[in-house]
Parts: sequence; C-alpha cells; structure tokens
Amino acid sequence: MRTRWLAVVAMSGLWVGCGGPAAEALNKYKPASLASQTDVNEWAERSSAPLIYATTNAAATLVTVVAGSDGKDPDCPVEKKDGNTTRLTGGCTDKNGVEWLGSMELVSEGEDSRNARYTYDGFGYQKPFSCEGQTGKNKAIFDGTISVTGTASKKEFTIDLRQEAAGQQNEGSCDTTNASAAWEYKGTVDGADSPLGEGKQTWSGKGRIGYETRGLVEVETKAEVVDGSVCDSEAASGSTTIKSGGHTAVITYDGATDCEESSTVQWSLDGKASGELEGIQCSAASGPTFAAWSVALLGALGLMRRRARR
Repeated sequence: MRTRWLAVVAMSGLWVGCGGPAAEALNKYKPASLASQTDVNEWAERSSAPLIYATTNAAATLVTVVAGSDGKDPDCPVEKKDGNTTRLTGGCTDKNGVEWLGSMELVSEGEDSRNARYTYDGFGYQKPFSCEGQTGKNKAIFDGTISVTGTASKKEFTIDLRQEAAGQQNEGSCDTTNASAAWEYKGTVDGADSPLGEGKQTWSGKGRIGYETRGLVEVETKAEVVDGSVCDSEAASGSTTIKSGGHTAVITYDGATDCEESSTVQWSLDGKASGELEGIQCSAASGPTFAAWSVALLGALGLMRRRARR
C-alpha cells in the first residue's frame, strides 16, 4: 500500500462522548444527503476508519510544520517544554508574516512516542492575502483533542476535533470560502507496528463526522483490512456503514478477491445491492489522501512558508 508520511496510530471501537468541540459543531449541522450514488461515493471517500484518522492527523501535521520547518521562527509561536509536555502559544506574528493564534499542548505518554495527547485551543494561523485587488486572510484553526494509546502492535485513538477555515479556495483562484468540519470518533488498529502498506492492519471505528457545507453522517467501520501484499490499491476486506436522513449505505471492501487499480468497492443503499463504486482507494488509506479542503488548508501553510523563504 503506497504511503509516505502517515505514522500509524489508531482506532478504538465503539462510541465517543458528547459535548466537546466536535459535538458543538456537529449538533448544528443538518443531516447529509445520502439518497444517490453520487452522495454515497462522496461519503465513501471520507468515512472509513483509516481515512478519518489521516484527515484529522492534519491537525498534528500543523504542529509538525511548526516544529520541524527549517524556516521556523524560534520566537513565534512560543514553544515551551516541560518533561513530556510541549506547549505552543500564539498571539504573535512570525518572521514569515504568519499570525499564530491560540495554543496547543502535546503530552507524550510512556516510552512509545506515538502514544500522545494533542489538545488544541483555538490553535492555528492566519495571513493576509491580496488577489486582483481583493484582500482578506487565509485562516485555519483547531479546537479539541486527539489522543493515542496502546501497545506497539495495537493502538487506540479518540478524536474530538473541530476545524474552521476561511480564505482562498486555492492558490490559483480569488474565490474565497468559510467552512467548518468536525469529527467525533473512536477506533482501533491492529498491526500498528507495521508501516502502513507493508503489513496487515485491521481498522475499526465508530462515530460522527460532518462538514458545514455537506452535512452530518454517522459512520462505522468494521474490520477493514489494509494489506499491501494482498492489494495495494484498495482495502482487502471489511466494511463501512454510513447513515443519514433515514438512509443507510454500506461500503464493502473486496480487494482480496477483486483487486483493481481503479480501487473499486461494492456498495448498497437501504439494503439494495448497487454494484461497484470506483476511486475509493482513500478507504484503504493508500497514502496521505485528505479531503480536498483539508489539503488546501495545510498546503496553504506550507506555501506561505515556502514563499517567505524565496
């Protein structure tokens, strides 16, 4: 299975609590449309356990950019370390012109560096932009937590995360957008000590995810097997169930018996078998394939820093 950066961390079975930052957003979202093949295809690309982990890990990636960038300003955001705790605090503008907001705390737990708890309190960035006489700010902030626990071979994770973004939709356009997304999810992965794509991993998880512009769904992944030796373009077996608005879609992964480069899966809607969907390789976590908006947000930060160093 092709992958470049997703350090495997994990998923715990059953359900997530309520009342956190994610719930505050999710409880306001309308139920998503789930009545057509187009609807199901869209949600199948973002609802599996490994994909949800990869997408929310974008928040941790923000921290990686701050801590690991060659162009990092040592004075902004302010970084303080105390034993196994690292805290980043904004309220300042770095040498690249990026204004950092809020704070983030990372607490490492035990000898396994992958066991950690990230806590975001309005943490993110914003930077002015100008496009054909139009001015504004690109902005992305996070609230909530991502925690990872477990042994080397089996990890559990809990996600309670809200993301808000504003600014240019992409580098080549002057169109702007304001959007939010949220994930309230728990899951597990067996085989966490194998690099993704180089050994068998079995993912399971359950929760709610939503996007302000697309609505809210309930999702559950059962025993999604990712094994590059069996199929490197889609998940080998398992399923993801998606529910919203009285409709239920079931995505069945079949790479073990029908491995195709076009990344096909079987699907049904409200109990009726509906054939194949293509392009659901994200469900097999075959690389850092984020939802397009999430890529744009983190890509914007990297782009800001690259521009500043030219």
